[in-house]
Amino acid sequence: MSPTPRFALPATAHRRHRRRRCHVAHVRKVPPAGEAGILCTDDREIYERALAFGHYERTQQDLTLPDLTPYVGLPLGATSTASTRPARLWPGPVAPLPPTDAEIQRAMNHFWDGLEGVPGLRAHRPPKSSGSTMGGWYNPLGHYLPEELGGLPIDRFIQAVNAEGGRTWRAASSPLHLHPVFNTADIYHDGRPTRIAFAERDVRQPAGSLPVSEGLAERCLGVPWFKHLRPEQIDQYVAAFRKVAYQARKLL
Repeated sequence: MSPTPRFALPATAHRRHRRRRCHVAHVRKVPPAGEAGILCTDDREIYERALAFGHYERTQQDLTLPDLTPYVGLPLGATSTASTRPARLWPGPVAPLPPTDAEIQRAMNHFWDGLEGVPGLRAHRPPKSSGSTMGGWYNPLGHYLPEELGGLPIDRFIQAVNAEGGRTWRAASSPLHLHPVFNTADIYHDGRPTRIAFAERDVRQPAGSLPVSEGLAERCLGVPWFKHLRPEQIDQYVAAFRKVAYQARKLL
């Protein structure tokens, strides 16, 4: 087991052990594997360093320590979400996917069926004839093809869809190879960035080195995660996407 990074806990943490409490938790996933517990503390520094070590989204709002804020957006250790495989090793019974899984399939497919053939948009799902499904359709995405809409920037498309009562957003993660965690973070205090601390050469990848990864954010949309087949409500979202796509040139 690797030593605890100094970024994760301050040197005085061992003297504050009575100010921490841990509990087991469960989160919304399909299927869920849990968050591997909750850390409770009244010590702000321990709280922030625990966040920095095992979280990514919450860091954007909660980190204030100067040595941690440059690395907002990625964990300095590993996310505290328990992976499905280790969780499956639990000897107790594992519940099957809930019956709502099939309902989610019907709802999401209804949404994408309504957008089939619309320029600039492609469903992120298996071919209908493949026999595969999207399971619980966790984190549903769509492909955005600006070249079919006269080069309309993704942010302009998002703004217009949301103005029409739809709901969409940039869904691709920022390119990891450009994040400071992989370029400047010295997690174990080796005197140089951890990424190259034990490398024989500089393996970091600067901007422009991975053009596909760097361009993905311009071609990936988030779409609503419909849990129930309610055609009238879903069709309102479909109408917003269709309207913007077919009138995209007016937005250029």
